Amino acid sequence: MSKRFARKIAAVSLSLQFLFPMIALGVTPVDEERQIDAITNQILHKEIDLERYYLQFRVHGSKIPKTQRIRFAASQLSSAAVGLASSLWIVKISGSNIHHPEKITDGESRRAIRVGIIAILLDGAGVSFEMGSNAFTALKNILTKKSPGAAVKEVIARVKEIDALRAERDALVAKFSDSDLSGVYKTEGRVLKCFRDWCLSEFADVYTDVKALQSSYNVYYALDLTADAMYLASYLYSLKSFTNDRFNQASITTGIVGDAFGIVSAPVSSRGYYVLAKYWRSRLKKKFQESLEDSESDAKTAMDDLNRELASKDVSILEATPSVQNRTTAYALWSARYDKYIDESLENLRHNNKVALQGEVTGPLISATYLNQDILGGVSISRRFENRDRAQNNMTLAGAIGATAGSGASLGLTAYWLYDDIKHRTRLRKKNQLPEQLLAKRMKTLDELDSMLISSSKPQSVQ
Repeated sequence: MSKRFARKIAAVSLSLQFLFPMIALGVTPVDEERQIDAITNQILHKEIDLERYYLQFRVHGSKIPKTQRIRFAASQLSSAAVGLASSLWIVKISGSNIHHPEKITDGESRRAIRVGIIAILLDGAGVSFEMGSNAFTALKNILTKKSPGAAVKEVIARVKEIDALRAERDALVAKFSDSDLSGVYKTEGRVLKCFRDWCLSEFADVYTDVKALQSSYNVYYALDLTADAMYLASYLYSLKSFTNDRFNQASITTGIVGDAFGIVSAPVSSRGYYVLAKYWRSRLKKKFQESLEDSESDAKTAMDDLNRELASKDVSILEATPSVQNRTTAYALWSARYDKYIDESLENLRHNNKVALQGEVTGPLISATYLNQDILGGVSISRRFENRDRAQNNMTLAGAIGATAGSGASLGLTAYWLYDDIKHRTRLRKKNQLPEQLLAKRMKTLDELDSMLISSSKPQSVQ
């Protein structure tokens, strides 16, 4: 029997074990108090199921194909390596003829440019493939109803069920305002409300993270692909300039535009994540019509209040609510395991923030070396340096040296980041702290909570 089916059977039995006595004997105050206990269990079961659902959504929404890291890194490494070869070739051509630039042949220069074109095509192919992969995944998720939009609809439906049960429970609790257990009933109602809000707040975090991460990746790919398109146009105009000088300016201009996109791609996509996350959270607030604020501290305060209420009651009084002790233990376990999950997630979060910051700094610096090359190229073809072959060659050499440094840095950093990522994930795997491992632990905790509630609902044998 599947766990999901077992939970449904348990939820039905919670209702039936009180429904049949009421039909046969008529509803009594004792029956209604026991019904409060049963509905409370049902609400907690549904809140646990709500968390289980959005954690599954997180696993699915943030899942990265096994080969993606290596695949994308391979395209970046190959592009950087070929780009470095092109820059070195230009340095060789200009450097070896620094005193006799008239010896530089068009054929050798064309070959160096063609190597640069191959570098751009490799980068563009890698980026295009990842964009297509993301689009295919998004379409597949929509068709299989595993998209962020489908998750929102499902969570709204589940929250409505929880709120309907809470309203039913509140109506029953209102009948026992003079009961010795009135304080317990009301305080536990607050706990249930806080855990419901806590789940909603975390779902909002999960939803906005998935949406913003997907969007920021696509922003980066789009900007990088635009830069590649400009660079390709620049190279092609450069080839044409060997037969017609008027293409020189077009080559320089498109190159500079490409540099601009290259400079902003990493910072815009990285910072864009936070802007997009804020945007998607704002839209989610309107759909739920709730604040979606973190209620963890409120939940812990309500749990403390519930423990004080229980401590102030006689054991014989607590027998009227037989599973409250199990639920109190479940609340404490739920909260403690969540805190542990956050603590264990911090190392990966710090690593990701460090990598993002490095990309924001190094990306623009590397692209700036190419911008420097294009600016020097633009100066060299100005009227001031017309027919001054040696000065033009010197500027070409200076620009190529800078671009070589940029290409070398790109190659080295890409290789280092790939190595660092593999090392980081290996370390986390050994500590059982990979994101997917941490989520698996949380899923196991939810199964434990379910088991606690199912066992608490079983009728006690008469001694």
